[in-house]
Order: sequence, then C-alpha cells, then structure tokens
Amino acid sequence: MAPKRETALDAWGKELAYACEAAGLTGKQFAEALHVAPSTVSQWINGRRTPHLDDVKRCDEALHTNGYLARYFEKWVTPEIPTVWTDRWLSAEAHANMIHSYDLAVIPGLLQTPDYARAVIRFNRHLSIEVEELVRRRIDRQAILSDENPPMCVFVIDEYALRRTVGDSKVMFDQLTRVRELAQWPNIIVKIVPAGTEYYAGGPFMIAKLDRCEIANLDTALRGQIIEKPERVAEICRVWEDIRELALSPKDSLALIEAVVEEWRA
Repeated sequence: MAPKRETALDAWGKELAYACEAAGLTGKQFAEALHVAPSTVSQWINGRRTPHLDDVKRCDEALHTNGYLARYFEKWVTPEIPTVWTDRWLSAEAHANMIHSYDLAVIPGLLQTPDYARAVIRFNRHLSIEVEELVRRRIDRQAILSDENPPMCVFVIDEYALRRTVGDSKVMFDQLTRVRELAQWPNIIVKIVPAGTEYYAGGPFMIAKLDRCEIANLDTALRGQIIEKPERVAEICRVWEDIRELALSPKDSLALIEAVVEEWRA
C-alpha cells in the first residue's frame, strides 16, 4: 500500500509543533494557554482535526509567530478544507441514530471500497483536492458503521448501480462482495430496486435522523445540498418511503446481490 500523502493540514500541524518547541512549550502547556483540551492540540499537530481560522490566529498570538501560522493556513490549508455543507453533513452523519440512503447510479459512499471510490472520484474533472485525499476522506467516513454505538443504516440502491461498470470487473466484483458482506451486519439493511421497475422519481440523497431533528443531504452535480427545514425534510422522507416500497426485501435483495457478484466473478 502506498504511503499516505502528506496534506497541507499535516504540514501545518508540523509547523505548529515546531513553533511550540521554539517557544519552549509542551503540547499540554500550549493547550492550557489557549484554554482548549490537550487532545485538541494533539489532533491539530497530527493533522487529524482542522482548526478554525480564529483558533489559528490565537495560536499565532500565544506563540508570538507574527501571523505566520495564519498566513500558512490560509494559503495552503484553506483550499483543502471541506466546504461548509460537507462539514455540516459529516457532523450529522457522525451523530445520527439512523441513516437512510438512496442511490441510483453508484454504490453509496459509506459502502464503497477504496478502489471503487477512486474510480468514481476520478471521473470528476473539476476537483480542487487531490484524488487520494478525497478517497481517504470517503473511507474514513465509514468508521461510523463499526463504532461502539453505530447508527441503523438502510441503503436503497437501484439494480443499475450493481451492473454499471465502475473501474473494471475486478473493482466491481470486490465492491459487490463488500456490499454483500455489509448487508449481513446487524446495523445495516440493503434493499435493491430491481431492474424493470416502472419509472420513479428521486435523485441521490441521504437522511440523517438525530435525537431532535432530521437532516437531508441531496447529492447534486456539483456538491451536496443540506436540507434542514422540517417541511422540506418531510418531503424528502415521503420520497424515501415511496422508493423503499419499490425495493425488494432485504433477503431477496441479498440473493440478487449474490447473483450479480457471481456474474462479475465470471
């Protein structure tokens, strides 16, 4: 496996560590100066958490680095930061009790293998972030499926996505083998809308159900769109119920997935 590419955030974290060392501060002492948890500073340094620009400016003030960390952050890190809608959705996804997902053309991101995700992402020629970084982010999202208290996830997928070549036959075989495996997890239900189903309305979307609200994410050609107004989320939920009614049972869906896996094997 190729080593993980160093991102701008990784590099900025190293600069922060150098600045702390030059100031004679341990990570804990620096965290106390900023009134944040030591784990937060550790995650900044290791490139595992993106600070807000206000936090970066406070770092400059505490370390007397004359704005260097903020200038570095704005020039190199900011272009790599996920957009607001992505950040909002990832937060909702991470705290959801239940996730509903529908996709027509591709296997949903939470179920994708790295090779499948890579093949999908490479078709987008308007990316401002390096492909491998996007693949890493997509795979990292999947950690929620195996958390100690994972959300209940229901994925409805059109049969077209099972048969459409993404990458090559090996990528498809590995991908559908993965879907077959995940479909048998206790917190994951996969339902397939079979080929030959009469036309139905609905583009790719996800719904995250949290303790006190529901949030939807519509997947558009350019980027996702977060929907939070209750009346609009309710409309999407009605579309979800209509599509789910068209899908096969989980048992029959699994049998179809297994059959298509064997077709890709051949």
